[in-house]
Amino acid sequence: MLTSVGIANFKSLKSVLLNTRHLNLLTGLNGSGKSSLIQALLLLRQSPDIGQGRLLLKNPGNDLFDAGVAEDAYFQSGIEKYIYFNLGLSDAFTFSWHFACDPIAEPEATVLNAPERYFDEVMYRSALFTDAFQYLTAERTGPRSQYARSIEVVEGQRGLGNAGEYAVDFLYRFGSEWKVTAPGMRHPDAKSDLLIHQAEAWLSEISPGVQVEATPLSNEDIRLSFQFSTTRGKTTPIKPKNVGFGLTYVLPVILAALSAEPGKLILIENPESHIHPRGQVELGRLLAACAQSGAQLFVETHSDHILNGLRLATREKLIEPDKAVAFYFRREEEDNCTNITPIVLDEKAKLHRQTPDGTTAQLPKGFFDQWTSSMAKLF
Repeated sequence: MLTSVGIANFKSLKSVLLNTRHLNLLTGLNGSGKSSLIQALLLLRQSPDIGQGRLLLKNPGNDLFDAGVAEDAYFQSGIEKYIYFNLGLSDAFTFSWHFACDPIAEPEATVLNAPERYFDEVMYRSALFTDAFQYLTAERTGPRSQYARSIEVVEGQRGLGNAGEYAVDFLYRFGSEWKVTAPGMRHPDAKSDLLIHQAEAWLSEISPGVQVEATPLSNEDIRLSFQFSTTRGKTTPIKPKNVGFGLTYVLPVILAALSAEPGKLILIENPESHIHPRGQVELGRLLAACAQSGAQLFVETHSDHILNGLRLATREKLIEPDKAVAFYFRREEEDNCTNITPIVLDEKAKLHRQTPDGTTAQLPKGFFDQWTSSMAKLF
């Protein structure tokens, strides 16, 4: 897995080095640089010649992220004429690139070049460059009358699509075949270990008694419907548009976690979108259990409930404390650059700020303290 990520002169990231773990929560105010870290990883992945030192700021054939042109991607107060990316792997190998970038001389450049070269067999040591990868953007596919199908993505890559647009097809293809056996991810109230039953059980934490059904309409389209348990039996099938955004938005997140195998890399933006607090807590627990099973996750979130789900999972020993970290992003007013503070957990799930020398200290101001601040004003 990725044990460290270093970035310099990219957007608001003047110079940062993160020692990453299995579960990495990216937190902080809007515009503080959280998305920039994920975008850096996406740019590396979407560049087919990255081993030859070519970075594509935009790639219509693999549009994970459109960074625009050089002057958009470069740190505005930068001095060095390069953008630097560094990836540390668990086998002690390191990838480093110094991409030449001069936003004054070549402001419209869309391709950046670096002198470093890596062979394919070395590159494939990281899931970032293989099919053992899943990215879910914040703009996920919402309620639809029907959803798209893809043999290439679903069966070939075991993927859900960047917007979760193939989640329904994935559920149809693997729901009665894939078994969830990892401790912590197996929901105790599920009918069986099958993916379909596990997904329904976790969805029931958000909307109690929900059941899902995927019905293929053709080779290109598939329909999703929901049913709910009542004292009189099940309701008739209900279309996603008549249920709301929450279940449809969270379905790809749940499937990504439940289907993750050891070594898989998962990037998720705002998994809490359209989900009530209780559901967010349970989602945090599921993501923690997924990380404990051997997958690596980078999760951008504004939810203290997701964080508390992680803390509960730690207390319940669903995840070891040293496998999770929260990174608190904030922008410095002096030069508009991002400062990142690691927040770690102890065995009792208490949170501590990690200092550069490895010791712990009091949490920084602004780290999920709005509830306390509001209560102080109200009482």
